[in-house]
Amino acid sequence: MKRAMFLLGLSSMLVTFPAEAQQGPRIAHQSIEGRPFSPAIQVGKTYWLSGKLGATRQTREMNEGRTAAETHNIMRSFQELLGELSMDLSNVVSATVYLTDIADFSEMNAAYTQYFPREAPARVTVAVAGLVGGAKLEISFIAVED
Repeated sequence: MKRAMFLLGLSSMLVTFPAEAQQGPRIAHQSIEGRPFSPAIQVGKTYWLSGKLGATRQTREMNEGRTAAETHNIMRSFQELLGELSMDLSNVVSATVYLTDIADFSEMNAAYTQYFPREAPARVTVAVAGLVGGAKLEISFIAVED
């Protein structure tokens, strides 16, 4: 009986969504020559945005405020990328933040929240052993088109 109910439920989904069930959503890669990753992958109306670093020569020389400066660099870079995709930060539904020192959480958070004053996306923050280029943090986003 359970199997019959499962099959009935599955067949009703296939009847309701025949094109989606058979073809699946379109996947579009935005790529940069010479890079082993895509800055953005689109599946249907959802975009997975690769992690961004905010480290520069200038930030690496900073003794104070470096984490905030890197956070601002990252967020401005995402604003630019989202703009190219005809979106903005209000389209972001999820963020993952990687910090090389969890003691920098408050400084990162103070800068980050300036970009999401009201409705912030879901977020995970993780402490990691290290990041490329000596960066203090990396952030990746998932965004959805309106």
